[in-house]
Amino acid sequence: MSKIQIIGSRRIMEEIIEFLHSLSMLHVDIIPEDMREGISYHIIPLQRDEIAIKERAEKILKKLKDLMLLLYQPSAAVESREKKFIVTNIVSEGMLSDYNILEVKLRDLHKRRAELAERLSLLERYERILKGLAPLISKLSGFKNIESTGLIIDRDKSGVIPLMEVEISRITEGGYQIFKRELDEKSIGVILTYQKDYDEGVRGLLSEEGISEIKLPADYAGLPFFDALKEMVRKKEEIPKEITDIETELNRLSDEWYWKIEELIDVLKDLIDEFKTLDYCTGTKYCFFIFGWVPKSYLPKLSNAIKERFDDKVVIRELEIMEDEIERVPVSIKNPKLVKPFEVFMRVLPPPRYDSIDPTPFLAIFFPVFFGLILGDMGHGLVILIIVTLLYLKFKARGEQSESKKNVIQDLLKVFFLCSIYTIIFGFLFGEFFGELGERFGIHPIILNRGRAIKGFLILAVGIGVGHVLLGFIISLINSIRWHKGREIIGTFSSVAMLFTLFLLIATLSGYLPKGFLSVGIILTIILFPIILLSEGIIGAIELIKSIGNILSYARLMALGVASVMMTLVANKLGEMTGNIVLGIIVASVIHALNITIGIFSPAIQSLRLHYVEFFSKFYKPGGRKYAPFKKTRGGVRLWRRL
Repeated sequence: MSKIQIIGSRRIMEEIIEFLHSLSMLHVDIIPEDMREGISYHIIPLQRDEIAIKERAEKILKKLKDLMLLLYQPSAAVESREKKFIVTNIVSEGMLSDYNILEVKLRDLHKRRAELAERLSLLERYERILKGLAPLISKLSGFKNIESTGLIIDRDKSGVIPLMEVEISRITEGGYQIFKRELDEKSIGVILTYQKDYDEGVRGLLSEEGISEIKLPADYAGLPFFDALKEMVRKKEEIPKEITDIETELNRLSDEWYWKIEELIDVLKDLIDEFKTLDYCTGTKYCFFIFGWVPKSYLPKLSNAIKERFDDKVVIRELEIMEDEIERVPVSIKNPKLVKPFEVFMRVLPPPRYDSIDPTPFLAIFFPVFFGLILGDMGHGLVILIIVTLLYLKFKARGEQSESKKNVIQDLLKVFFLCSIYTIIFGFLFGEFFGELGERFGIHPIILNRGRAIKGFLILAVGIGVGHVLLGFIISLINSIRWHKGREIIGTFSSVAMLFTLFLLIATLSGYLPKGFLSVGIILTIILFPIILLSEGIIGAIELIKSIGNILSYARLMALGVASVMMTLVANKLGEMTGNIVLGIIVASVIHALNITIGIFSPAIQSLRLHYVEFFSKFYKPGGRKYAPFKKTRGGVRLWRRL
C-alpha cells in the first residue's frame, strides 16, 4: 500500500474530486496531524449553494429509497449505458414533485390492495359457513318482513336444538322457521327466521343460553342476513380480479420506474459521497490537499491518469509509512482464482493488520488436506463430489438470488469440491471405499489402515501438527524480519528453537535417541528459556506451553478419522446381518448417508478450528482497516455540477 498526498489549485478541487471518484482507486483518509505542522491547514467548508444541493440530494435520496420499497424488481435488468447528469436538474424541486406524485399513486395502490386482501381474508373465514348455508339462502330469499339469524352449533351439543325450538316457539307464539344443515363433521349451521316483533326476545334467549350467533363483518352489518350472505359471495368472486388489476398496475409502474429510480439513487449516493469527501480535504487560501492510500500496483496508473488529465496543475507525493501508523494503513487483499473461494472462511475474522499476513493461501492448502485426512473414503468422496457438482450447476443457473449470496454459496461449493477430491485421494491411500468394501474390489491400504494402525495414525496426526504449528512460527519470524522487529525476531526464533529442544528431550527420554542428547537438550533449555523471558516476558513462556497443547490438539485428526472408519464398519456389518440383499443395502445406505452428512460438517468445523486457534495464533494480527476506495456506485455516470 502506498501513502500519498494530492496537491492542487483550489479552483479545480471539485473537478479532481470527481475525477478521483471515477478512477475508484484512492482510499481517502483524514490528513495526519504531523503533516499539518508548518502549514496553516484548514478544513475546506462547503459553499452555501453546495450545502443547499447536498441537503436536497439527501431529501430526494430518502424519498427514492421509500419509493423503491413500493416497487417490484422487474425480472430483467435494463442495460446500463454511459450517461451524464446535471446536478441542478436531479436535485430540483420539480424532480421531487414528480416523485411525490408517483409516491401518492403507489401508496394508494398498496393501500387498496391491502384493504382488498384483508376483506378477502375475512370472507374466506366465512367460506365454510357460506358454502354450507348457500342452499338455504336460495330457499329463504322470498321471505318478507322477517328477521333472520345464523347460528353455529357444535355437533356434540346438537341436543340443544330441540330445546331451543321449544323456547323460540313459545316466544314467537309459533311464528318461526328453523333450517338446519351440516357444515362439517364438527358443526351444524342453523338459520332461524321469525317476525321482527319477536327479535328482542329471541336474541335475549340466544345470549342467555350462550349460543354462537354468526357475526357478520362490519361492512354488511346493516343488511338483512340473507342479503349480506349473497353480497359476501359476490364480493368473494370479484375481489381476486380487483387485486389482479392492482398487481398489474404495480408491475407496469415497476417496469417503468424501478431501474430509473435505482440509477438515480446510485447517482445521488455518488453526489453525496463527493460532498462528504470534502470533509477530508484540507487546504490553504490557494491550494487543497487530499490524503489517502492506494495499492502500490495502482499508483502508476493513478499518477498517469492525473498527469494526463491535469498536467502540472496537480501533484502527487508518495510519502513514507511511519511505524506508528501501521494500524491505520488500509488492507487490500487479492488472492489467485484458486485461492479466492477460501476467503469465505476469513470473513468471520476481522481483517489482518497491514504488518500481518493474509492467511487465506495457507488455509487453501491445508483445509482440504485436513478434510480429506479425516473423511478419507473414496466412496464418500465420490458422493460429495456428485452432490457438490449438481448443487453448483443448480445455483449457477438460478438468478433470483442476490449476487453476494450467490457468490458465497458458489465459493463454499468450490471449496467442498476440492475437499471431495482430497477425500478420494486419501481414501485411495487408506484403501477405503465405503469402508472395507474396497478390499472386495482389490483396493488395499498404501500408507496405513486407519482402523487397525491407530498408533501410526496418531503419530501422523501429531506430526502434521508439529509441522503446521512450526510453519506458523516461521511465517511470524519471516514477517518480523520483513518489518525489522528485533524483539519479535529474537522471541520467535527462541520459541522455535525451544520447541525443537523439547522434542529432543521427549525423544531421548522415550528411548528414540541416545542418552547423550539429554545433556544437549538441558543445556539448550538453560540458554533459550531466559532469552524467551527477556524478549517476550512471561507471556512468551505461556505461549510456548500453549504451543505444545496446540500441537497435541491435532490428534483430533486421528480421532475423527477413526470414528468415521468405525461408522462405515457398523454400516456394512448391520447391512450383512439383515440376511436380505435389498434390505441390507437400504440399511447400509442410510448409515453411510448419515456418516457422509456428519463427514461434511465435522471435518470442516474441526479443520477450521485447527487453523483459527492453533495455526493463525502464531502470526495473525487482526484489527486491520479494509481498503475502501472512493468509488462510484453507478459506473459510467458523470455528474455535471455546472451547465
